[in-house]
Amino acid sequence: MIRFLLITLFASISLSGIGQNTISGVVTDAQSGETLIGANILIEGTSVGTATDINGEYSLSLENGSYTLLVSYVGYDNQTREVSVNNNDIKVNFVLESQLLIDEVKVVADVARSRETPVAFSTLTPEKLQEVIAAQDIPMVLNSTPGVYATTEGGGDGDAQVTIRGFSSRNVGVLLDGVPVNDMETGHVYWSNWFGLDAVTRSIQVQRGLGASKLALPSVGGTINIITKGMDSRKGGSIKQELGSDGYTRTDIGYTSGEIGNGWGFSVAGSYKQGNGWVDQTWTKGFFYYFKVDKRLGNHTLSLSGYGAPQSHAQRSYMLSIQNYDAQVARELGVPEEDIEAATPMGIRYNQHWGYLARTKDNPNAESKPFSERVNEYHKPQFTLKDSWNVNEHLFISNIAYLSIGNGGGVRAKSTPSTNEETRQMNFQTFYDKNISDGSINLAFDDQLHAASNYMIRRVNSHRWFGLLSTLNYEINDLNTFSGGIDLRSYRGIHYEEVYDLMGADYAVFDYITDWDDATKSKYMLKEGDKNNYHNDGFVRWGGLFGQWEYNNDILSSFINLTVSNSGYQRADYILMRKTSDVEQRDDFNYETIDGNLVEFTDWKWFPGYTAKGGANYNFTKRMNAFANLGYLSKAPRFNNVFSYDNVLFYNFDNEIVKAFELGYSYNSTIFSANLNAYYTIWENKPMDSATKKSVETSPGEYEEFSLNIKGMDALHKGVELDFIFKVNEQIDIQGLISVGDWRWNSSDSVRIYDDNQNLLTTEFFDATGVHVGNSAQTQIAGEIRWEPFDGLYFKPRVTYFADYYAEFDPISLDGTPDSYEWYNEETGEHGNARDSWRIPPYMIFDFHAGYRFELFDQRFQLRANMLNVLDKKRIVRAENNSGYIDVNYTDFDAKSAGVFFGLGRTYNFSLKMFF
Repeated sequence: MIRFLLITLFASISLSGIGQNTISGVVTDAQSGETLIGANILIEGTSVGTATDINGEYSLSLENGSYTLLVSYVGYDNQTREVSVNNNDIKVNFVLESQLLIDEVKVVADVARSRETPVAFSTLTPEKLQEVIAAQDIPMVLNSTPGVYATTEGGGDGDAQVTIRGFSSRNVGVLLDGVPVNDMETGHVYWSNWFGLDAVTRSIQVQRGLGASKLALPSVGGTINIITKGMDSRKGGSIKQELGSDGYTRTDIGYTSGEIGNGWGFSVAGSYKQGNGWVDQTWTKGFFYYFKVDKRLGNHTLSLSGYGAPQSHAQRSYMLSIQNYDAQVARELGVPEEDIEAATPMGIRYNQHWGYLARTKDNPNAESKPFSERVNEYHKPQFTLKDSWNVNEHLFISNIAYLSIGNGGGVRAKSTPSTNEETRQMNFQTFYDKNISDGSINLAFDDQLHAASNYMIRRVNSHRWFGLLSTLNYEINDLNTFSGGIDLRSYRGIHYEEVYDLMGADYAVFDYITDWDDATKSKYMLKEGDKNNYHNDGFVRWGGLFGQWEYNNDILSSFINLTVSNSGYQRADYILMRKTSDVEQRDDFNYETIDGNLVEFTDWKWFPGYTAKGGANYNFTKRMNAFANLGYLSKAPRFNNVFSYDNVLFYNFDNEIVKAFELGYSYNSTIFSANLNAYYTIWENKPMDSATKKSVETSPGEYEEFSLNIKGMDALHKGVELDFIFKVNEQIDIQGLISVGDWRWNSSDSVRIYDDNQNLLTTEFFDATGVHVGNSAQTQIAGEIRWEPFDGLYFKPRVTYFADYYAEFDPISLDGTPDSYEWYNEETGEHGNARDSWRIPPYMIFDFHAGYRFELFDQRFQLRANMLNVLDKKRIVRAENNSGYIDVNYTDFDAKSAGVFFGLGRTYNFSLKMFF
């Protein structure tokens, strides 16, 4: 009897399980990748359903059959999915689009979309960003993107630079919530100004090539598009604490309200960091603040945001010879033994810009402390007011007004202090003691006060920048869309030298004394905060119109984009402490007296430019698509290539011309996805990033130094890129990339040097044909494995290999003489190619990342650990041929003639984040 009952019981249990299946998955935000808590999952046509848990996960038990799953979440578009189950468990994940961001991201921020936008791009979600950021500058994590090369430069915090497809950051457009942030004079992006931005980032997208932006950006190499969080993001907050190597610590706190009623929402965040730096005495200290307030008013969404990062950090500014860092590396690279023996190798952490300072006149018995000679101090708050207007289901209009106020500059010694021969550190105490000694009394000025023999200055580079960006998007019908708008910018760059720290002295003597008597000499006795040496302003006016037509029928999508712009430049030179009668005023300049100083204004110089680009994407199947794009860009020269430091207009400048073509193919499945791209970019009339100095004989035995604006350099950038992800199973993902470029200069030309009366003094010739473009690795191979053995725990080892990396060079060094060619026949004049730039040794870096997500006392936590350069690999990350800062004067193209920066050694970082 008992046996019968047991058989019946087990049979009933078994029969009751027949036809029961589990459908489970996770619901995430399409832009940020964040999981959505409380999203509803319903079986359409029934009351059966569930909601996602604290991890954004759901699970449903269903009998055999076919069902339609409907997922909904407040502020997001609903999504449905057809599923069938038959005695099997399946996973179904959902990625929802924010209703607020659909128009805003596509229209304003120009974010590319898979299988639709015909450009090569990679998107980094906040989750992926936080896994690998590890106290680095944002550009450093982009080395996981094909064609991107980012370095820490001298090793100072925030000093990272990034190139895309061999084009420097000056030619990579950076957008923050749709607003351009490249400096209007130089094109640079200074990442120290954006510390803390990773804490509020919704997504980062790198578009390679001319990209999808409608604006007339300097995006020759690509565009970096950063989107921050708003009320469309998930409600909640977090507190995060980081600890790292070399005394690094950082604390973050942030909160996002979501939509809190009556159309209101807000996000706030703050951060503080400090550290000693891996490179000697490259300490850092900074704050970050961020706020965004959103308000829905009918069909309008108003948004006011502001962010800034007041910071200061010490730097290592100049490259040195290899033997000054490491004798063994120098030998391996062929540096002559006599150069190595003459040097004092100090290790790759060595920083020449510091020393010790102890005694002061206020505290003669003070303890000796490190004192830095290169310090960057800056604060660049940016404020944005945005109106997003859904006029109707066909028309969307966005208006953005923004203001950027930059204040600060670089602190350094007026003249380079002497260096201790043994420690190779600067002798600050020596010149401080001299400043407070009786020997520093200059009787011509005062018989009691001490004149500074040397002192600290600050080179101020502030700015005032405001702009208006207005965009409309009109859906003509289901297939065609038109968008267009205006882009207006006004910029003033403010540049001067000021006395920062008199280092014990009572005053410093003005550099340029034009009149002298007892009644006027006091104005030449400078106090801290007084201007000296130079003071100039750069004015930039920018106006642009853009229009774009798009076609999309789900199989074929295409676009045509046209932009026109007009860039105006004017330079003002403050002639410090001179009377109008003392200045020989030049024709074609305007003069005004401002605050007692005569100011010389150039005329406005205007440069029209335009862009024409288009592309198409074709979806062959649900898994395969291909695209092509091409473009023509006429780009105005940068401000620094128009005016010299002497307030003189450079001669013979023209727009830069860029012609680009690209092909791409993508395959996507749940197991394997890959993207393959090929590009071909011609760059004509590219100027050097900065003017080259040349000493010219102006009369017998007399020489004068001139700034040469080298233009007319043509380059060809071509290459192939592949990236992929292979999902081995639910726990293991394998990602990889290969990028192979061939970037070469393709021109020879001459540079003519004129005097102030436009008389030709001399002509300098250069031939750079076939020389590789420097400052970026042309071969990049990387791979990583992400293993999640169980929910919440992950391990991510990553390896990156860079090769075919060439040093920067001065084109004038390739002057057409026999030594500038690989071979030269003295009798016939025949020659080979121009001597190539020095090829830096290839290197491989191994990084390791891990993390664990867990719950404790009903709170979610995220623990992360990161180690960068695990094997402590020594490698050169930047080099310049014949650098002006090396000890030995060479004019060759090899290791002995190069100034270099070494990359950082092994560093580590731990963080704990609590969500609430």
